[in-house]
Amino acid sequence: MTDETFARQVAQSKDYNFVAFSRDKAYREANQQLLSRAFAGLPEGFFQVDLASGTGLVPQEMSRLCQENGKTGSIIGIEPDPFALENARQNTPSTPVCRIQFLEGKAQEMDRLLAGKIPPGGVDYISIHDALHEVEEEDKQNVLGMIAKLLIPGGVFTYNSAFTTAALEQAALPVGRWKARAFAILGGKRSREVKGLITHTPEEYKQMIVNAGLSVIHEAKRSVRMSRQALATIAQYPRFIYGVFADLIDGEKVSLEEKSRALVKALDDLDITEIPRVWHELIARKPLGLQAG
Repeated sequence: MTDETFARQVAQSKDYNFVAFSRDKAYREANQQLLSRAFAGLPEGFFQVDLASGTGLVPQEMSRLCQENGKTGSIIGIEPDPFALENARQNTPSTPVCRIQFLEGKAQEMDRLLAGKIPPGGVDYISIHDALHEVEEEDKQNVLGMIAKLLIPGGVFTYNSAFTTAALEQAALPVGRWKARAFAILGGKRSREVKGLITHTPEEYKQMIVNAGLSVIHEAKRSVRMSRQALATIAQYPRFIYGVFADLIDGEKVSLEEKSRALVKALDDLDITEIPRVWHELIARKPLGLQAG
């Protein structure tokens, strides 16, 4: 599958997007706590880059923290999906204490996209929340290397992901039943030959970050109780739908709408009211002896 074909399959739209799930209280709280940890150590007038910014959750929460704590900052969000980008721009305005702008592009393009837009000495903070797993496998280490390069000495990086091998530690059985029921509703079968999305262990992600030259100063697993409503809204997110049905035989013949409806109906058929999902999170720092590239 070409990058262009994949991009079309997971593109967001008015009816199928990440917007509703990004408003989920439990999901936002998980991100808020990690951001608050990082925010506490940022200087007055900090400069942040948020990669895979989606519909703007991280800049929105950082703007709120600036307002509540009387700290000023500038944030650039980078996001490849046009629908998500437009939503973020509409719902994440700059304020007197927090200047925000969004750029269209992938994390792999951050050097080019940020040229002339960030301080010459580097940035104080770079974040990529619930998205590093979506970066193409062959590009992950390079992206982390660019992050380390753009940070000032002592600058911080935050990452979290609900797509590691730890994600289903508390719910492998109900998630498996949910997927199996959705397949049954569609009358589909799983292919033994098609591999799904590559899932790394938390330890592997940590090692990638260390290999990039950053020092881990905080690591945790955070259990988030995903309500039935949250599960129904994530079932409207194209990338999630693609991941669930990646191994569906002749899956390209089944519409996004049919797949989404099957996931929601499966929740009702199985009377699923909530499923816990484990987020792995890290804060890392660039050693003081290393200069920004």
